[in-house]
Amino acid sequence: MDLGLISFGSLLPDPRTGVALSQRQRLRDVVRAAADAEEFGYAWYAVGEHHFGERDVIPSPAVVLAAIAEHTSTIRLATGTTLVANRDPVLVAEDYALVDLLSDGRLELVAGASFFPDPWTVFGHDPQVKAARKREAVELLLRLWTEDRVTWQGRFRPPLDDVRVQPRPAQAAPPLWISAGVGSGSVRLAVDHGLPLIAGTTARPPVDFVDVFDAYRREWSLAGRPGPSGRLGAASHVFVAPTSQAARATWSQYITSYLSARLPSHGGSPRPFDFDEYIGPDGPAICGSPAEVVDRLGALHGLWGHDLHLLAIDIGGIPADEVRAATELLASDVLPQVASLGATAARPPADPVASRA
Repeated sequence: MDLGLISFGSLLPDPRTGVALSQRQRLRDVVRAAADAEEFGYAWYAVGEHHFGERDVIPSPAVVLAAIAEHTSTIRLATGTTLVANRDPVLVAEDYALVDLLSDGRLELVAGASFFPDPWTVFGHDPQVKAARKREAVELLLRLWTEDRVTWQGRFRPPLDDVRVQPRPAQAAPPLWISAGVGSGSVRLAVDHGLPLIAGTTARPPVDFVDVFDAYRREWSLAGRPGPSGRLGAASHVFVAPTSQAARATWSQYITSYLSARLPSHGGSPRPFDFDEYIGPDGPAICGSPAEVVDRLGALHGLWGHDLHLLAIDIGGIPADEVRAATELLASDVLPQVASLGATAARPPADPVASRA
């Protein structure tokens, strides 16, 4: 099983000191963390997309990934996710083709839709047709990246007449993953187009997603697709320290601050949060010694049978040096132990020349 890191650029005061970084410094830390992830041997570095909140400050992963591309050379650069249901798919095709070129063919795009109300309100989109907008955007994006010229008519954007997106991505077909919750619509969309799937497993008990992963494999087989199903991914809030006690003592304030923050969209009082329950055996997060983290990741792999797990560490105002220490410890003491969980098919190298013809 591959391990990657995911950052949402969360920007909160350090609950221990009350100090908050500037937005500029926080973004610089995200870019530096990606270079560290490559040095330590992680497979992916993913950047999330959020709009109009005060907790997470990256509305355009493409811009941040382009900066990261200039400081890395081998790690896969991913979105977590790109809100294709809230963006013009033509602009998505252009922006991420640029990222793919600047990274020499290392893009992994995860396609989703916002679960916060603000983007739907501010962008003037109807959340009642979220699934339809997402499907239309994904299907158009696939065509724009794989066909030379596209003539198309849909429901949510003006028609296209013989349009050729420029520039062309470095990869002939950049990997496009579908982001899923606990519903069935995203599973069907992924299977219909033979695409891999990542489930948003950070906020609900792991057992809630068993049916999602099982449905994907079942629908893949029923659709008559050859071979095993496409790749499956998941994500967790994670922290590690040399001992369980040290991990809990360090992380409890940061994860509590992150998950208790009042989001502008939701108003009202912060939601209640139980740290012990959240990191417990039935909770969605992982916190402990390297051995405990290995055990939890192994248990989740046994439950879900997935190929990729993204780890969210830099949340709640935790200082960059503590993020780096945890990232390095995970790489040295956890990554080798979980690498043998589940075989991952090798991806052929990109052909930058052929795909630009």
